[in-house]
Amino acid sequence: MKAIRIHQFGPTEEVLQYEEVPTPVPGPQELLVKVEAASLNRADLSLRRGTYRVDPKDLPLIPGREFAGKIAALGSEVKGFAVGQRVVAHPTKGGYAEYAVTKAMWARPVPEGVDLVTAAAIPTVFLTAWFALQEDGRIKSGDQVLIQAGGSGVGTAAIQIAKHLGARVFTTAGSEEKCRRLLELGADGAINYSAKDFCQELLRLTAGRGVDVVLEMVGGEVYTKSLEVLAPGGRLVSIGGAAGPIPDPPPVLTEGRKATRFSITNYLNGPPEAFNQLDFFMDLVRQKKFRVMVDRTFPLAEARAAQRYLEGRDHFGKIVLTM
Repeated sequence: MKAIRIHQFGPTEEVLQYEEVPTPVPGPQELLVKVEAASLNRADLSLRRGTYRVDPKDLPLIPGREFAGKIAALGSEVKGFAVGQRVVAHPTKGGYAEYAVTKAMWARPVPEGVDLVTAAAIPTVFLTAWFALQEDGRIKSGDQVLIQAGGSGVGTAAIQIAKHLGARVFTTAGSEEKCRRLLELGADGAINYSAKDFCQELLRLTAGRGVDVVLEMVGGEVYTKSLEVLAPGGRLVSIGGAAGPIPDPPPVLTEGRKATRFSITNYLNGPPEAFNQLDFFMDLVRQKKFRVMVDRTFPLAEARAAQRYLEGRDHFGKIVLTM
């Protein structure tokens, strides 16, 4: 089969090698999936650089934390799945390939009415947004919420989730066109940070009070300024630093404010039933109540171009490889 492999870590997409590799064999509790679509995530970039949960001794490896396709073979102990069934999986690596294995516990059926490109783009961003806002953000109806980087995959998911939960949602983006699209997606306010100071604008929009919850994924100065817009008792949840460092541990704040860091990988290693929340999102997508924003697809052989496009930050929503 064809796959993308990393033989050595590196700062650019040039370390991604498109090559022929043996088709994997599923273990007793695993599925072998004929992959049709694999979604890109920023964690893939960190993995490529050697800074994300991987040791040099594990090389070579196939990146790709989530994918969708049809089951090609079942492990001897697998129950509840069938060969030919459409599934979406989140095993954290292996997806940049024509075939991939996943533990059955990290796979869910894809309902009719949801195509496989769309399905592949759902797990990381929707589960991250849902559990970050619910668990650390303690979001409730009537809260005022700021979603930073609204045009990102997590951003587009978080806006819809926060609205679904009854919040008033503000977001940021780097262009007027992205702001327009985020308002169409359901945001109550969208701030073009390239034209306005988002901190001042948000305080104006909230009559100086600030917001109850911030979902922050940029880091650096954006993280620091996001703390300034927290209302008393507000919660900032950081899920990564795409453009700058994040304080570790998070700073101690005043007036009941709190800052935390959230990792969907760590969270899913806790309650085993948490991954089944994916069924909820796929059903809402099937009903067209939630939208999955797929910006572009690239063929597997063009994985380098796909990662380069992801790093360029011009995309709106998700980027997906197709086989």
